[in-house]
Amino acid sequence: MYSLKQSFPKTVPPKVVILDDVRNHKIPDIDSLKTALDYHDIPINISGLYNKEKVVDLKDYGVACKSAYARSHAPYYHAFDSALQSVHLRESVAEKLMLANEYLQAYEVELLALDGFRSIELQFELWQHFIEQGRDILPDAEEAELVKFAGQFCSDPRKFNTDDFRTWPVHNTGGAIDLTLRCLKDEHELFMGSIFDDADELSTTRYFENSTSKSQSALEASRNRRLLYHTMTAVGFANYPHEWWHFDFGTQMWVMNGGHDCHAHFGCCALSD
Repeated sequence: MYSLKQSFPKTVPPKVVILDDVRNHKIPDIDSLKTALDYHDIPINISGLYNKEKVVDLKDYGVACKSAYARSHAPYYHAFDSALQSVHLRESVAEKLMLANEYLQAYEVELLALDGFRSIELQFELWQHFIEQGRDILPDAEEAELVKFAGQFCSDPRKFNTDDFRTWPVHNTGGAIDLTLRCLKDEHELFMGSIFDDADELSTTRYFENSTSKSQSALEASRNRRLLYHTMTAVGFANYPHEWWHFDFGTQMWVMNGGHDCHAHFGCCALSD
């Protein structure tokens, strides 16, 4: 199918060789029962080298950014008070995105990062949004059902404690990234079949793999989601199956969704000076 080396020096990325068009290959079946409420007991190697990495601005690594929460767009139609103007990630995660972009050049597209490191303040704002979405969709739901709904799309920050790894949202670690694809030629975003952060089944990564629709829209969305998925997983990321745009490296969700038999690499962090 296609090949990317998983181990490489940071300073000299390997040359990417495409052996086949990954858009012709289905996204594999993955466990979609687990959500952002289920990873918290996975241990983190707090003293490891990965967790000592600084948080960097993706723009400095040549990765296109458009901070989703710092602007007004669907489904929010307002900017969030706590949103950063750019997208930040751990250093090794940024380097992996550079390698992914090298791979995508043959398809004449590139990554467009929408969100990375997220403050706890912003996490609270987003959590409340999805709780309210749950109330609109499930007007008779009890509190536990609303939490279950919101937990499909957002880590619960309500018990956050810097001394307890079981309370850390993955976006607060610098190892989680939300992103899409855009054309290199005109910076037009590719059609992915749903808007970013749509709290609906349409957002599940394999939605169009399971769809019976034969429309050109369904075909286009399917091919573009496959390209994003196969590129990101080939360079070491794990996808969150409820969201086609969310990928992790080194986080507790990376362990959970990637089937890794190890500790997570990244704990909660702050922006570097």
